[in-house]
Amino acid sequence: MTLASARTAVAPSTRIAWPSIVETSMVIALVFAIAPWFARLALEPTARDARFADRAIAVQAAQPESGPAGLQRAKNAAMRELLATAGWQWSAWMLTGLALVKLSRTRLRPIVGIAIALTAWALAAWAGRVPWPLAPDRVFETGRVSATWDAMPAPFVIALLAAAAALLAFSLVTRRHLVPVPQTLASRAGYAGFVVATGIGWLLLLDLSSNGHLGNRYLALYHHGHLWLAMVVLTVLAFMRPALGRALAWMLSVIDEIGARTFRALGPLAPAAVVLLVLVALGITAALLTGIRQFTSELGRIWLIVGVAWFFFVRGAPVAERLARSNHLVLSLVRYAWPLGFVGLVLVGMMLVTRDMGPLLIASYAAGAFLAASVAMWWHVRTGATRAPAALAACLFAAWIVAISVSVLTLGAVDPVTAERLENLDAPLASANDQLAIVSWFQQAAPPSGFGLGSVPWCGFANAPSCAGVPAQIQSDYTFTALVGAFGAAAAWAFTLGCALWLHRLIRYHGRVTRGEPRLTRQGDRVVADAQAFVSWIGVVWVVLTLCQLAVTVAGNLAVLPLTGVTYPFVSFGMTSLVVNSALLALCINVNVPESGDG
Repeated sequence: MTLASARTAVAPSTRIAWPSIVETSMVIALVFAIAPWFARLALEPTARDARFADRAIAVQAAQPESGPAGLQRAKNAAMRELLATAGWQWSAWMLTGLALVKLSRTRLRPIVGIAIALTAWALAAWAGRVPWPLAPDRVFETGRVSATWDAMPAPFVIALLAAAAALLAFSLVTRRHLVPVPQTLASRAGYAGFVVATGIGWLLLLDLSSNGHLGNRYLALYHHGHLWLAMVVLTVLAFMRPALGRALAWMLSVIDEIGARTFRALGPLAPAAVVLLVLVALGITAALLTGIRQFTSELGRIWLIVGVAWFFFVRGAPVAERLARSNHLVLSLVRYAWPLGFVGLVLVGMMLVTRDMGPLLIASYAAGAFLAASVAMWWHVRTGATRAPAALAACLFAAWIVAISVSVLTLGAVDPVTAERLENLDAPLASANDQLAIVSWFQQAAPPSGFGLGSVPWCGFANAPSCAGVPAQIQSDYTFTALVGAFGAAAAWAFTLGCALWLHRLIRYHGRVTRGEPRLTRQGDRVVADAQAFVSWIGVVWVVLTLCQLAVTVAGNLAVLPLTGVTYPFVSFGMTSLVVNSALLALCINVNVPESGDG
């Protein structure tokens, strides 16, 4: 569809209203369908073996409230309160998020919308006594200092309210200079899918905290703060998306031009300078970030997403035609695709230096899709054909998947951790690590409709003092298995396939509102850089990478591939993964409404 027809499709208000009504109806229906499940976990507030009861012993009673015993009592009380209130908190948050996302699509100035979002989430943190998710170890700070409703808000709540007030004051000064960019929804199921994923994920974590390994009893409490922070990031970035997209597009276009001029100036020394710069950057990364794998894996993922999006964004420009139409076929392809190879090599070096093999495997699979797409784009630019490049891309991606899988199974023993997981995959019963055998048995033993929330035997069927059931890290590596245990295999597969379909729907219509190349658009009486193209490329790359992550995670649970240690998107426990995914979701959940006269 051309840009002119896209303008006709999304501009009239009568055509925007119906999808918005469908979106609202879906979210409300899902909230009413999922919220009652939280009540099942609130029946026993002290949970399995009264783990959240305050059974004070003489030693603990003598310790101050700020000590370990006092910290544990505070967490136990917070968990009891959370089990009783998690349902209405999650419901209120999802509806508040829907209202804020819809508000981001109005003519309200972004700075005012951000202030409203910060105020709403500050009040939510105070009302729900949300733990501050960025607090250091051994510090437990809730949004309200005590359970009484007249209690003072925590410092982080006050800081959010102060920031909102400052933004509102600043908006009065810049009223004439900040022109809002009209947005509309990218998919009717965009926000609804987020509602389902976060609801199911928190239900699983509440059950695992109540009835799973004793060491994991506060998972849901920590996730309380993680989900709150994800909602803050999602709604704030929904307002910032047009400005952020324009800034990123302008910045990367400038960097591309500076890089081209630098290469021309350095001549033959340019490749050596690039290699030296990359080695220095990898050395600094190894020195500073080794041992923080959750952070380095997300950092590498962001690098890959932005780098690949930048490649397709810049290579979509007319200047790329000169590179693709060279007389020498191989040289033309190398000149066209070398920036994509550079992005991949930096990621491989970063993951090898930090010894983070799980994200490297996922990135390797996704690289096949990006490489196949770049070859197809090069062929299309060179010849103008469409069907043949698409068929070639599909064949290249399939061959790449096979090659990477064979390489992992045959050469993975080079890395000790990978070798252990390959041994576990090859002989789960004879391996020193029997987790995969236990997980496979658990999936087979689960009833067709699952054990049900509150009745899942996370610790096995024996009445033993220790939890000898599923692995302790089931909230991350084995989330698919947890879905099978709670809801049954059919529901777990339906949910997984639904997630894949939802991710595809998120970016399906982005091609109707942008050509995906650097260009200028008209905003009021000004001509500015396009704010949609680069953001759409980020969304496409993120969806491809997340689909690969979802596939690899499920394949690891099914003993098809070795486990990678990566999370099930939006469902597994983990603040960094959830917040980063929510930020990227915010960039593609809306699209800009094209204005007449775009050029």
